[in-house]
Order: sequence, then structure tokens, then C-alpha cells
Amino acid sequence: MSQSSSSLPAAPDDVLRAAGVTFRVHTHPPVRTAEDVRRETGLSVADSVKTLVFTADDDHVFLVAFPGLARLGYGRLARAVGVPRSRLRPAGEEVLRSLGMEPGGVSPVCGAPGVTVVFDAAVPGMGTVYCGSGRADRSLEVAAADLLRLAGDPLVADVADVADVADVADVADVADAPVGPGARTERPDKVPGARSPSSG
Repeated sequence: MSQSSSSLPAAPDDVLRAAGVTFRVHTHPPVRTAEDVRRETGLSVADSVKTLVFTADDDHVFLVAFPGLARLGYGRLARAVGVPRSRLRPAGEEVLRSLGMEPGGVSPVCGAPGVTVVFDAAVPGMGTVYCGSGRADRSLEVAAADLLRLAGDPLVADVADVADVADVADVADVADAPVGPGARTERPDKVPGARSPSSG
């Protein structure tokens, strides 16, 4: 709450712009759940990557990105990051603020140091996706390959289960927000290899 904007990490769109990545920024009413996304943006949840934030007892922060039509497997995530399930907790709004993000706008693009980004194994093959921008009223359209590249040393693992489309409205938490039409563009690149849980 008392954190000044000057001490916050760079916003996701600033990180993308600095890296020379092509992307679009879409504006829309604030969204928080998959049902909000469907109702307010008009875009398919199937083309989205949602991101949740978790912490472990040592205050390590994990950003976990997975397809919009999937549910996160908490046990799978715990195994992938090597943390007992009982020590893995959804992050509160204070942690989100320290990342320069808000509920409904969590992004896998993060300018904060010391954050581990985990991608579900399906994400690299998704092509162009919609994801959070850090704000609940904006979303980013960007190549999934660029999301992985900008994560630096991401962990790629099977952490999600495909959900029935009818169940997607139940997925809330601090999901990212894919969005409706209208925006600006910038420029793309290529993906370096990402590590798997066994590759350290």
C-alpha cells in the first residue's frame, strides 16, 4: 500500500517494448474471472493464457501460466517447483502490488527480480495468445514464444488439466484477462529453450 510507483518493477508492456517484441494492448472493462472475460471482451477463452501467483514459505514467488480452458493442478505445480503442496499458497494482493500487478490483470511478463515463471507444457504451442497486462482493464496480445523468451529461465511442466468449457466460468482467482478488439502493435522474435523440472 505504501509502495511508491517509482519502486515498482517495469510494467509488462514496458518489458515487451524494451525487448522489441510485437504485441497489442487491448482495453476493456475490468475483468477478474473467466466468465468476466467471456462476457466483457468477446474473445475466446481458448486463446488465452491465465496466470496465477503463488508463494512458498521462504517468500519465493511463482508466476504460473496455463491455457484459459484448463484448471491448475496444485499437486502437479508443487511437484514441478519442488515445494510441498502444503507450503504453496496463492499470493495475496500485497504480493501482487509488489509485482506491479492487480487481481484480474496478472501477467506472465514480469519485471521483478527473483520471480520463477512456470508455464504449462501446452503454452509454448499456443501461437498468439491473450494474457494479463498487470491491470484488470487491459490485456496483451502476444506470441507465446515471446512470453517464454522474456521469462529468461522459465520452468515448463505439465501443471494443468484441461477443463470442460462449461466449467471455465468457475475458474476465478487472480487469472489473467484476455480482451476485446482495438489497440497498438510493436515487433516479434524467437524462443530459446526452456528448462523442464528435471533439468534444474
